[in-house]
Amino acid sequence: MKGDEPTVFRGLTRREFLAFCGSVAALIGAGEMAVPEIAAALETLAKRPSVVWSLFQECLGCSVSLLQSRTPGVAQLILQQISLDYHEAVMAAAGFQAEKSFQDAVASGDFFYVVEGAIATKIPEAMTVGGKTSMQIVTDTYKKAKATIAIGGCACYGNIQAAAPNPTGAKGVADFLKQDAGISDAAVINVARCPGNAEDLIAVLSYVLLYGAVPPLDAIGRPLFLYGTLIHDQCERRAHFEAGEFIEVFGDEGTTKDWCWYKVGCKGPVTYAPCPTTRWNGHLAWCVNAGPCTGCSEPAFWDKVTPFSAQAPAALPGIAGVSAQTVGYVLGGAAAVGLAAHAVGQVATGRWRKGTPPEVHDEPKGGK
Repeated sequence: MKGDEPTVFRGLTRREFLAFCGSVAALIGAGEMAVPEIAAALETLAKRPSVVWSLFQECLGCSVSLLQSRTPGVAQLILQQISLDYHEAVMAAAGFQAEKSFQDAVASGDFFYVVEGAIATKIPEAMTVGGKTSMQIVTDTYKKAKATIAIGGCACYGNIQAAAPNPTGAKGVADFLKQDAGISDAAVINVARCPGNAEDLIAVLSYVLLYGAVPPLDAIGRPLFLYGTLIHDQCERRAHFEAGEFIEVFGDEGTTKDWCWYKVGCKGPVTYAPCPTTRWNGHLAWCVNAGPCTGCSEPAFWDKVTPFSAQAPAALPGIAGVSAQTVGYVLGGAAAVGLAAHAVGQVATGRWRKGTPPEVHDEPKGGK
């Protein structure tokens, strides 16, 4: 087949399609040799496997992210090639007709279940669809799905709905299934970030189709191939961190020179996410281009890493006089080791006093 010939994916030439498959292969760690298999898996999408997409306590940001994706073919692959049999926000049907679409798809047992939004557990009636609570819908649907994917911070960990005082008892899908529904071994793929990234979803679906299994997950359910590395370790501003070049206040000279955001609140050193790799807006930009990382891929970030302008804790005991505090109240140890290694390097090269991170402030108390 020639490179400029069309494919089963409307609007994509064979060359463009294979280039996209290459990027997916790199993203899931499969290597170039897997490109033909990735292509075959994605072409399986042309057979329109069923996807049921539930919306609970959310802002619809994850769906908007999917619909507005500009990475070549991503939105087109999902919306034109997968049979999106139920999605309240984009389907034409409503009321009884919509509910029938949901029931028919679930009854088949041959579908992927995508959840956007938190589950209301203290006040179940706060989130109902078709006369059923989010608790009932997720419990029943999870048991019949080929795989369940929680997309976005709300479905993964409750997000802002779960911030103190959390009156509805908002929880992520996995926590709800394990703690409230009695499914202790629930396997939910958490595609975190706020909003969820469309390319992450494509990569997860590609992995499941390619290997026929849930990808290896970290301790909080995120795919390791996406969420196995700190943002700090992939950040293009890391060299400025190493050189002791920090933005001290928003708008200063360091801001114009694209120096490191650490001192004004960047949570990159304690946040695991592929943002520097997949980026946004067609791979053109990501949050750190415009301001500090807020740690939105981490559980309870509204409570634990606020105020967003406060420095991330450093936990560098005994190094250059920096106070010992708990690092990574999100994931901890690995971030502590990473920051400690940076500190050792800076002390050894005499750069610690050249604007490098001073003693951190008291642990911020947010969400109160």
